[in-house]
Amino acid sequence: MEFEGTETVPVERSAAWDLVTDPAVLTACVMGAEEISRASEDRYEGVIRQRITGIDVALDGEVRIEERERPEWLRFTGTGTDSRTGSRMDADVTVTLTGEGAATELAYDVDVTFTGRLATMGSRVLRRQVRANVETYFENLVDRVGARA
Repeated sequence: MEFEGTETVPVERSAAWDLVTDPAVLTACVMGAEEISRASEDRYEGVIRQRITGIDVALDGEVRIEERERPEWLRFTGTGTDSRTGSRMDADVTVTLTGEGAATELAYDVDVTFTGRLATMGSRVLRRQVRANVETYFENLVDRVGARA
């Protein structure tokens, strides 16, 4: 399933880049994120716990930055597996950062696939969950920036 959209954060582009690649900010902003750490310059590891239609899911996985042109854009892939449900999530995400004075527009394209028990929930349920995760991430990011001001 594919998503695209834009959000604006009230910081300049280089500061926005630092925010979207900071593991502490990721942990604070990604819904249900636990223990996100930077394993190398281009690789992060972590766990995301969520409850989806009554099923507890703990996706243990990694994110790899595949391509980037700091501070203009980056493309990363992510995988997460939940051993209890035998589920897997794969994501391919591109984020383009466009400076707008003291603010930055983040344009994103997300392609997510699920296998295992999660895939049996139906695309409507999963689409709603992924959309909620994307919206929550950006709301938390904007709130975090506002708290620093």
